[in-house]
Amino acid sequence: MEAQSPVSGFLHEPLSQQAQQAIFIPWIQASLAASIPFLTRLNRAHLVAIRRAGLVSAHDAATLDRAILQIEAEGPAKLVIDGSLEDVYFNYEARLLSIAGKDTGSRLHVARSRNDLQSTLDRMRARALGLELASALLDLRGVLLEQVVRNLDCVMPGYTHMQHAQPITFGFYLLGIERSLERDTRRTLAALDRINQCPLGAGALAGTPYPIDRAHTASLLGFAAPVPHALDAVASKDAIMELLTATLFTATTVGRLAQDFYTMTTYEFGMLDLPDNLAITSSLMPQKKNQAVLEFLKGRQSHLIGAMTTAFSAFHAKPFSHVLDGNADSLQFLWDALLGMAGLLQVAGSVVAGVRPRRQRMRELADANYATATDFADYLVIRHGLAFKEAHHVTGRVVRLALHDGISPTNIQAPLVARAAREILGRELRLSDEEIRAAFDSSQSIERRRGSGGPAAEDTAALHARALRELADTRRELETFQAMVSNADTQLQAETAAL
Repeated sequence: MEAQSPVSGFLHEPLSQQAQQAIFIPWIQASLAASIPFLTRLNRAHLVAIRRAGLVSAHDAATLDRAILQIEAEGPAKLVIDGSLEDVYFNYEARLLSIAGKDTGSRLHVARSRNDLQSTLDRMRARALGLELASALLDLRGVLLEQVVRNLDCVMPGYTHMQHAQPITFGFYLLGIERSLERDTRRTLAALDRINQCPLGAGALAGTPYPIDRAHTASLLGFAAPVPHALDAVASKDAIMELLTATLFTATTVGRLAQDFYTMTTYEFGMLDLPDNLAITSSLMPQKKNQAVLEFLKGRQSHLIGAMTTAFSAFHAKPFSHVLDGNADSLQFLWDALLGMAGLLQVAGSVVAGVRPRRQRMRELADANYATATDFADYLVIRHGLAFKEAHHVTGRVVRLALHDGISPTNIQAPLVARAAREILGRELRLSDEEIRAAFDSSQSIERRRGSGGPAAEDTAALHARALRELADTRRELETFQAMVSNADTQLQAETAAL
């Protein structure tokens, strides 16, 4: 007897074994286990919808609900993957039919398509990961802000072009990282807002003729509303890709922090210590403490870039409708990339919590390489009336002469300044040794810039207070979002119990 398709009365043949092995079975295996909890909620919400619309009897609805719960309790091990069934849902449905019976089991799929089902499943899965990412981001920012308070007075050199620039504090540096992560958090939450619309009821692309209540189904699944346009609901993954983009920004910020820590923990810099439990050793060299955790924090950006390249390439020049090379292949590497980053943010929090600055070494470096030269130029402008370009050139000559004579910034004296002024201006500047030392002092340098968003204690404290308020506000916003999803689960439980 000629083989028949197990999923179609129209197709004479099942999928070829080659197509199953190369394409469909790996695709199903990659997402089956992760999909089951979301399919449970999705199917129960749809069951409520079709029961309310009179599309399934009370008896069949109760039977279907028991079967859905049994599949979740059994887990993925009971679902024997059959590539000829084409996708996750048809493999799930095969188990549903075996439990509920063919006639009853077949009634669940009324008023929907695999297209709106899969789009809803993808959004639920992305939402869960997005909430996990947002929560981990808030935790990381909280740890950073704790370290800011501890290090407001920890003087260190600030760098531009990886050269000594001006003195800052370690607390000020960490607060800058937190400010960048604040924007990353806003991007993540904005993506979650756009993800949180429900495609169910859109059908294959043109809606459904059955009288289901799309808004009620959306609310049972914790969505803010249905996707308004049925074709857009099944044709687009941009909201999920936006979450990937926001996470790439996060990975970039974390990677930059990791790179700075990586540099500052080297023997040559010697500015930071990290706990031994965040390092590995060498298999050959017994003295080595390799900062492998920081290396992975730096490298994770590449996973997200790879996932993003796949996602955007998959949609290039695709029709605005449901197509598998767009809607399936686009997300091929996204899930693992997002999940991996959520876990890595917790590791980043451990790194920040465990870091210990070497305060004396930081201060020595801040004082050692003329990082306060700009302060001296500013002093010449403010107290001696020079144009800034003149002051800039005089200071540059002061530094050059000091370097030539092996004089440190804290030991520059009036004769050297007078000589530099003669060579640049053709006249001497009369400064005392005391005012020169004050101008070159790194602690005073930090405090001179009050009111400009710099590392002065007053400015940093104000920025820190603002960051704490914003963090608290965002936590409440995230908790409201999480409560909406949690309350929807409670309501779904109540309404399915009534079945």
